[in-house]
Amino acid sequence: MIGVIGISYKTAPLEIRENFSFAKEEIVPFSELLQQETEISDLVLISTCNRTEIYFSQNVHDSQTAFELVYEVIKKFKGITDHCWHYFYHRSNTGAVRHLFEVSSGLDSLIIGEDQIIGQVKDAYVTCTELALTDAVLMRLFQKSFEAGKRVRSETGIKLGITSVSSAAVEMCSCLLDGVSDKSVLLVGAGETGNLALQNIHKKGVKQIAVTNRTIEKAEKTATKYKGKTIPFESFDKYLHGFDIVMIATSSPKPIITAEMVNHNLLIRPGHKQVYIDLSVPRNIESAVGEIDGIELLGVDDLQEIVNQTTEKKKESAEKAKFIIDEVVSDFSEWLASRSLRPAINTITTNIQAVNLEEMTTYRKVNTPEMQEIIDDYAKHLTQRYTRLLIKNLKDLTDNGKNVDSLKIINDLFNFA
Repeated sequence: MIGVIGISYKTAPLEIRENFSFAKEEIVPFSELLQQETEISDLVLISTCNRTEIYFSQNVHDSQTAFELVYEVIKKFKGITDHCWHYFYHRSNTGAVRHLFEVSSGLDSLIIGEDQIIGQVKDAYVTCTELALTDAVLMRLFQKSFEAGKRVRSETGIKLGITSVSSAAVEMCSCLLDGVSDKSVLLVGAGETGNLALQNIHKKGVKQIAVTNRTIEKAEKTATKYKGKTIPFESFDKYLHGFDIVMIATSSPKPIITAEMVNHNLLIRPGHKQVYIDLSVPRNIESAVGEIDGIELLGVDDLQEIVNQTTEKKKESAEKAKFIIDEVVSDFSEWLASRSLRPAINTITTNIQAVNLEEMTTYRKVNTPEMQEIIDDYAKHLTQRYTRLLIKNLKDLTDNGKNVDSLKIINDLFNFA
């Protein structure tokens, strides 16, 4: 069974989602707890600002039991005691496959066609594979998801226009400030999301850029790229008043920018209009900041207007994308179904060869070497022909492994031991 259980912007508000966000260093301890509690050991965990999803492969439990067990382990690991089942979705087998392909293609994103998600899925897959947490089924599944994502983006117009939450936030920021080309920006956090946001706002003409990050080398690398400056992370709050736009994207589990910090900076520069953009999950800016006069606070859930406009424009491309996904889902399903035939195929091949070898032993005692070579060649040819014929019939009878009801009978039939 292939399964996915997750929570996303479609099913839960940010204040719920942030409770189930996972940092990279949590993957190993979570996987250990999951194996201990459920015997499920093969998984890929994806955690972004808009979703947390756990894909797994297992044959220990029935589908419903597996989902309930994984859900309970998630709650236990995160220390959540509230009932949250209604916020989660779960899909199995073809449903899980299709969901992953839609995620990788950007069809399930807040911004349809966003580019960032496929990189996030790849990072999650590579991390879990390097940690030896993925089996052959998950490996094949995720490789096909990358194929689906690539085809959708290259064969449709889904990547045109706004393609990420950060680019949507920059668009809204530009509207709020009547353009941003003459504005200054501070980026807090120089990871992938922060860099993407800075890239988008730089394209809008922003020239005054500063970067701060816990690791100073990362801040310097990003700042140099845009001819900006760096600010010490330990004291960046003292510089907030100097910027028109403050963007933050870190993995901190709690707010880094507080209302007290912002109020203090307004005393230094009273009447200064600012926009704060929080691209983090969990949130890195206290919600009270948005209540301060002259301050606009944008979070990942505050982009609905731009999202609606973008979605309308991309509906036709999304319809085309579904046909592509149908093809890739079908390809993967064929591969997965054929795996169920391998034991039967191995049984047929091994046992027919064994019968041939046993019978040929008798003939070797009564024939000359020349005659024996002729008989060996004929027997080999006959064995291979009947093996191919039986395997062909096996695939036809089971619809290439999709109909598994008769597989046990076939296995028993060709078990000559």
